[in-house]
Order: sequence, then structure tokens, then C-alpha cells
Amino acid sequence: MTKTRNMRICCRSLAAVLAASMAMPGLAGAQSAWPAAKPVTMIVPFAAGGPTDVIARRYAEFISRDIGQSVVVENVAGAGGTTGSARAAKAAPDGYTIQIGQAGTHVSAVGLFKKLPYDPVNDYEHLGLAGDLPQVLIVKKDLPVNSFKEFVDYIKTNGEKMNIGTAGPGSSSHMGASMLNLRLGSKAALVQYRGTGPAMNDLVAGQIEAMVEVSLTATPQIQAGTVKPLAVFRTARVASLPDVPSTDEFGVPGLDFAVWAGFLAPKGTPKDIVDKLNTSIRKANVDKSLRDTMTPLGVEAPDDAKNTPAGFRDFIKAEIDRWVPLMRSAGMQLN
Repeated sequence: MTKTRNMRICCRSLAAVLAASMAMPGLAGAQSAWPAAKPVTMIVPFAAGGPTDVIARRYAEFISRDIGQSVVVENVAGAGGTTGSARAAKAAPDGYTIQIGQAGTHVSAVGLFKKLPYDPVNDYEHLGLAGDLPQVLIVKKDLPVNSFKEFVDYIKTNGEKMNIGTAGPGSSSHMGASMLNLRLGSKAALVQYRGTGPAMNDLVAGQIEAMVEVSLTATPQIQAGTVKPLAVFRTARVASLPDVPSTDEFGVPGLDFAVWAGFLAPKGTPKDIVDKLNTSIRKANVDKSLRDTMTPLGVEAPDDAKNTPAGFRDFIKAEIDRWVPLMRSAGMQLN
């Protein structure tokens, strides 16, 4: 009788210990392996509707299905994408916050801003690339030019009265417009918006004269006839816009700027989570359904050699080393 009673006491004690351990935050977390605890937030550092946002949402859908957890897109626009990028860099490194970054936020911003609130190389775990997008010079429908050559002549005469829209300081569209002014020796005003969407709306409405925009957002407007395409910033034409000549065809080289997009997580995110997210991104890059939606918009599949976490990190560093000295020597820095 005593032995049976003692066994009951032991069982009750063991049950109490197990219940207490499940209530302890550290042990409870151990019971829920990533990403079971909650949805993953994907920060987009630009307004909804822009090219970075479009890519992010397509990849968020795929990654969500692949990892078995919701991936919720959060738009945090401002300061050319640096506001959202800083928030992502400072988030808890637990795998539940990631961001989509691009050439503007993680390369040209280094040269444009005197004090950037994050380090594009050392403040992140680099998850993988989504693709590369060509930039296109588009102008409002009633601008009296019909070719890049005519545009060059026009901006040299009327540049100080012209407004070129950008997605904000440090964005890829700002970089493209700055390079255009620099290469042509023109002085068109660069109008900074809080994202591509608002800038595009004003271009379609004729409130600004031009934009240097990536193919993903430019192509639908070109196809709809709401804007005029004059040139792609490439050494050769691109498959998604075969009828639009490259700037090199007009004897204006030096405007080829790779506008890539890729995914990052806060520094210190566990390696196993980084590896799982990298695997998911690489699966997305070869998924036929996703590629069928990206390719017509000009999003070119990334080079697999630079699509490992280490390869992506090295790629960003190389792009910074390539462009920032040129930007600074040309005086392309904001106060």
C-alpha cells in the first residue's frame, strides 16, 4: 500500500515538473522549432506597388508554402529604403524577421549617405538573390522626343526645367537618374518620392518628365501605352523589351547598372534557419510558375555562384567596392 502511494506521489511530482517546464519561456521555445511559433515578417523598405514590393510578394507566397508558415509582407518606406533596412537589421535575430534589399539600399546608399544606419555587409545574414533587373528610361507621353538621341538633345537644352522622379534617396531609380545626369552633363532636378508607385503615378499623369525605372515596373506601363520607353541601361537589348534599344546603341556607354534584389536577415540569425531560407529561395528561383511571372517583367534569374549566403555577401561587398568610390569622386553624396 505504501509502495503504491509513493509511486502516485512520484508520478504527480513528475507531472508537476513537466507542466512547470512547459511554462518556462526557454524550454517552451525549444518545443517549437522555427518557424512554428509565429508568422515570418518580410520587410519591404519601399511603398507597396513598386518593383521591390512586387518581387517580395511573389517570393513571400512561395517561401510560405515551402516552409509551412505564413510570410507577411510589411512595407516600411522612407529615406530611399534605408528606414526599413535599418529596422530589419536591428530586429531580433530569430528567423521571424527578414527583408528584401536591393542595389539601392545595399550598394548606392553607402555612397549617397554620409551616415548609413546599418552596414550592408556586416549587419546581416545574407540569404539569397531573387534576380537582376535592367533599368529603362521612360518619359511622359507628350514629351516631344521619340528616341534616346532626341532625349539627349532635349535634356541638354531643357534640363534645368525638367523633373526626373525617383523612389527616394539611395534607391536604384535615384542612382540611375544621377548617373544619367552625370553621364550627359545635364542638370535635371531629381524629385524624391516615398517609393516607385507614387513617382510612377505622377509620370503617367504628366507631373514629371521622366524616370529611370527597372523593367518590372516600367514594362506594364509601356505595354499599356501610358509612358514612352527610350532606352534600356544595358550594353545590349533585353529579352523582355526587345524593341527598346540599349544606351550603348546610341554611343552612350557607362550606364549599365545592375539592379539586383535579394533577401537578408539580422546578423546572428541561426545558421540552420539561414540555410533553410536559402534553400527555399533557391527553389523559388527555378520554380517554373514563379519564373513565368518574373521573366516577362525583365527579372533575370540570378547567377547560382553568388546565390549562397557567402556568395551573396561577397557580391554585395564587391558591388560596394566598385560603385561607391565612383559615386564619391563624382560628388554624388547627400547631406
